[in-house]
Amino acid sequence: MSKREQILTTTLELVSEIGFHATSVSLIIKKSGVAAGTIYHHFKNKEDLIDTLYSELKKEMGKAIVQNIDEQLNYKEKFFLIWKNLFTFYLDNPKKFDFLEDYANSPFVRKEIKEINQRHYQAAIDFIISGVEMGILRNLPTDFLINLIFGNVSTLVRMILMEEIQLSEELLENAIQSSWDSIKIN
Repeated sequence: MSKREQILTTTLELVSEIGFHATSVSLIIKKSGVAAGTIYHHFKNKEDLIDTLYSELKKEMGKAIVQNIDEQLNYKEKFFLIWKNLFTFYLDNPKKFDFLEDYANSPFVRKEIKEINQRHYQAAIDFIISGVEMGILRNLPTDFLINLIFGNVSTLVRMILMEEIQLSEELLENAIQSSWDSIKIN
């Protein structure tokens, strides 16, 4: 693992354990075992470090969302696969899920950082836009449709991680179907 990766991993661990405010650069240096100069070689400041971590995780999430998409699948089948891919990424990476959710909904993230990082999941955005254009999905603002989908995935993942609900294949299929039903044209 490179020093840069070590710093990012340590930051993720610390933010997940003690939160954004309590995670100081000095604590990151101490826990990661890198020299202060090393951290500032890779990142301008704590804000840059957090923004970079957010970007790296969004990139990883974006790749996960579109994996194994077969062009032979129909639109609904692709939707189900994308939904399941996002769900699996979040469930398999609870610290990354928490960081992405917390940071995206915090006052720390700047609008331009969110917009820049949209490119990492642009394929999913384009997929939603194409569904509206083809008359498959409701003609609602794209951001609203995406938030409906991501919100459903996030809620299910959070409930499972908090042990409020037991995951089963039937629950997962019904959750995806409910999400689909909420955005498709009847």
